[in-house]
Amino acid sequence: MSGGPMGTGPVDAGHPPGGPVTGVILAGGNGTRLAPLTDRTSKQLLPIGGEPLVARVTAQLARAGVADVLVVIDERHAGGFLDALRDGRRFGLRSLAYVWQPPDGRGMPSAIAQAERHLRTDKFLVACGDVLIEPSLAPAVADFAAQRGGARILATRTPDTAGYTPLLTSGARVTGIPDKDPARHGPGLMDLGCYLYHRDVFDEIRALRPSARGETEIWDLNRVYARRGRLACTEVTGWWTDVGSSLDTYRRADARYGLDRVR
Repeated sequence: MSGGPMGTGPVDAGHPPGGPVTGVILAGGNGTRLAPLTDRTSKQLLPIGGEPLVARVTAQLARAGVADVLVVIDERHAGGFLDALRDGRRFGLRSLAYVWQPPDGRGMPSAIAQAERHLRTDKFLVACGDVLIEPSLAPAVADFAAQRGGARILATRTPDTAGYTPLLTSGARVTGIPDKDPARHGPGLMDLGCYLYHRDVFDEIRALRPSARGETEIWDLNRVYARRGRLACTEVTGWWTDVGSSLDTYRRADARYGLDRVR
């Protein structure tokens, strides 16, 4: 089951140059690392400074000029998402729709695939629903709107890539994506959990094989593009956080935003 567009509203930034980019927010998952807070709700519905986390992620996309958004959710907390986002008007979106995801997660690429038949554009941005990125996403959206083919990934520099997915680059091109390694310390670029694809990515997803844990993996998908020299990178500088990584991370994000309301 999926929702269609649930209303219209003004678009503050309009479409980025080069063609429209649809937003796809991944808002499923069990949020086990945030238990017991997620025992009865989705992690994306937890309040951050008095606003649901998913509302802050949606606002990030709207400020970047994304006018149409699909939110991939599972049926357990559908009512909560409707209450949090409604039809997207308060964010300045033109349309916001909901797409069901099976509750038994099969990996991020499988979640992305749920959006295939609901997209009305060739280009789309995938945002992890538990990652907050304060720097504007507009440069990445504009870069990708003008990009012919391939994919693009958002990245930031960190003094220590241990435990993260590092990126090897040559200029703006990603040449390799090593495995996460908590013992490998050193500065470098890391994946921020924001990806931009053309519609042909769904063929690549169908060709993926599950990893040892029985799920398709986002880094395997992005490696397909990197091996072909078709994965670009937009680097951003500024504060970001993976809210869903731990209770401490969640509390720090909540404290940072205080009672700041989403606009």
